[in-house]
Amino acid sequence: MENPVLKIRSFQVKELVWETAMTFTLVLVPQDPADMVAFKPGQWIYLHLFNADGSVWARSAYSIASAPEASQEVLRLGIKVHGDFTKKASQLMPDDVVGVQGPFGVYVLPEGENPLVMFAGGVGVTPLLSMIRSLVAQNVEREVTLFYSNALIEETAYFEELDSLAKRCPWFKPVFILTQGSPNPWPGESRRLDGPMLDAHVSSLEDVTFLMCGPKPFMDTVKLILEERGVDTRTRLKQELFG
Repeated sequence: MENPVLKIRSFQVKELVWETAMTFTLVLVPQDPADMVAFKPGQWIYLHLFNADGSVWARSAYSIASAPEASQEVLRLGIKVHGDFTKKASQLMPDDVVGVQGPFGVYVLPEGENPLVMFAGGVGVTPLLSMIRSLVAQNVEREVTLFYSNALIEETAYFEELDSLAKRCPWFKPVFILTQGSPNPWPGESRRLDGPMLDAHVSSLEDVTFLMCGPKPFMDTVKLILEERGVDTRTRLKQELFG
């Protein structure tokens, strides 16, 4: 008997929302409501794109951006245009049919009530956004600090949503980082993530669970910063590699 996770389920495109010039949210609905994917915040799926004859053209892995609590009917994927697959995906139109396989992954919202410190580089914010949206949907007041690094404000996907959440949820603190120039005035940070920046925004690293997602150089930096502060990254740092 086939593992249900491996089944390629038929989904239709509901809409495609551009978050920045190069990043979009793909909103999908199952053709059969019984095929809705049950997932945990942070998990990912394989997105299959089809040829005209219905055969699979190619597949690629994407983290789910929506929260399970808000996804009884739709699935949202955060995708950055980079390469042939994402270019083809960016041209999908409402009612186009795609395949969804999954969910997969053990990079999920940690259980418990201890504080979370998250590090996101670019579109690596997607699985962390799912976790944050899940906490909001559950009305759980768990201390979360998100360091979110991009080159420019124009490349910062979901900025308005995260900024709005910070105003509504006193437990959530986003630290927006721009590395190649920032507007004036700018409430965030205007240099690459470093140790003093972490120290300035997180008063204590005790009992904190750390999560990171992004390009490898960014994650190498995060790991080094934490290890310099005595954090056992093997047990306290969860990671998902993007790119």
